[in-house]
Amino acid sequence: MKLLVYFILFVILLLAFGYIVYLNRSPVELVLTPDFEGIYYRIPPTPLGLLVAGSFLSGFALGYIFGWLSGLFKR
Repeated sequence: MKLLVYFILFVILLLAFGYIVYLNRSPVELVLTPDFEGIYYRIPPTPLGLLVAGSFLSGFALGYIFGWLSGLFKR
């Protein structure tokens, strides 16, 4: 039963991220560095919704990993 609830929450999360990407599908090009001898380092045009969802998931994963590691070193 617990696995079914987790699966349903996972599907809802995927649908929410898909909706965010659908609503914000205009491509955005981020410049990563300032001008360096006439060269700019940038990421390829990516939908804004994908960047938002990716940054949310990567922030969640980093927070989870740091929390797990801090729990390991408390002992």
